Amino acid sequence: MRKISLIGGGQAGLLLGFALLDKGYAVTLYTDRSPEQVLNSRIPSTAFLFNSSLQFERELGLNFWEDVVPYGEGMHVDFRGPDGRIGLTVQGRLGELKGQALDQRTKFSRWMREFSQRGGKLVIQSVSVTDLERIAAESDLTMVAAGKGPINAFFERDEVRSAHSTPPRHLAALLLTGPQLMGDRPWARVPFRPLRFNFVAGVGEFFSLPFYTHTRGECRSFLFEAIPGGPMDRFQAARDGHELLEIARSVVADFAPDDLHHLEGAELTDEDAWLKGSFLPTVRKPVGRLPGGGLVMAIGDTAVLNDPIAGQGANNAVRMVRYLAERIQAQGQQPFDADWMQDVFETFWNASAVFTTGFTNALLLPPGEPVMEVLGAASVHPPVADAFMRGFDNPANYFPWITDVALARAFVAERTVRDAA
Repeated sequence: MRKISLIGGGQAGLLLGFALLDKGYAVTLYTDRSPEQVLNSRIPSTAFLFNSSLQFERELGLNFWEDVVPYGEGMHVDFRGPDGRIGLTVQGRLGELKGQALDQRTKFSRWMREFSQRGGKLVIQSVSVTDLERIAAESDLTMVAAGKGPINAFFERDEVRSAHSTPPRHLAALLLTGPQLMGDRPWARVPFRPLRFNFVAGVGEFFSLPFYTHTRGECRSFLFEAIPGGPMDRFQAARDGHELLEIARSVVADFAPDDLHHLEGAELTDEDAWLKGSFLPTVRKPVGRLPGGGLVMAIGDTAVLNDPIAGQGANNAVRMVRYLAERIQAQGQQPFDADWMQDVFETFWNASAVFTTGFTNALLLPPGEPVMEVLGAASVHPPVADAFMRGFDNPANYFPWITDVALARAFVAERTVRDAA
């Protein structure tokens, strides 16, 4: 039985731990917080999983909340000017690719307990360099899924694949409940429970998603992405979630005033249901070499960290975990050496992560001509809108048309013919 060690108790680390336990490996997972500490902490994100990601969790028997978490059934997007006026609206259904957003405090604390019950070894400790040297020496394979932690310094930034030198957005998020936010159709203009997006030219973006948390049950998440130094960049001085909520009201009033009534009577689901900050999206080289000569491999956000604008962080982690589990099993008793680590990452990058990163980075910029060609058609042809929204489940579906006007027109033509029929 080969011994695998995982550093990090988030989406990538925990999910890979379960996948490997399922295949018969001896798995030890190191994380710096207990299940109780995770459950009672500040929200780490507002991650939304699309159907293919949810399906992998179902296959591993980890979908404990399937029947209580509300589904996001489609997307309603308004593209606005800086004065708040709507210039273009696109609304599409996700169909069978609909997804769910579950509080990661709820999820990971339960998964940590489940991991031990299934035979995994859970170690609660901060991992130092000395610890990591020891762990790598005792393990057949050690993988680091430490998100944004300092241990990532062992993995060199890939300058070619990392498009950003500074954080592209300043972020703020809240979990809210209120009389204007609940129900199957909280937005009168949307005939389904939506992922509600606003893109404000030159200002930033804000999103509202159906959500579930252990503290209040069904609620909605709000994520604000402010262009640094711009008129939406107001959140960073907030001292708590209540101040953050008041700033959120002012932002919605200024840039989407028709949506402001949804925040009437809204309140935080709990005192820790908020976050603010920024980070630098980074792609790292997968092989980390420790001072003593040991090797460790980057996975999840340690390997590919994207801005949350496209909602791909946790979904990218799931895709990577599915692929990693297959490659680890296929390696049999052969060594997990640097060449193997590099090949696994390169293959996954070329098949999947390059598209996820490319799509995410595209959303951080004003839409180019191919995207505008598709969005314009999507605003009047539901099949085009549905196809565009369903691409979020697998961003490879946006390529190559996202960079080629002729291919974008072909993408539209195929679906408008269906619409006319």
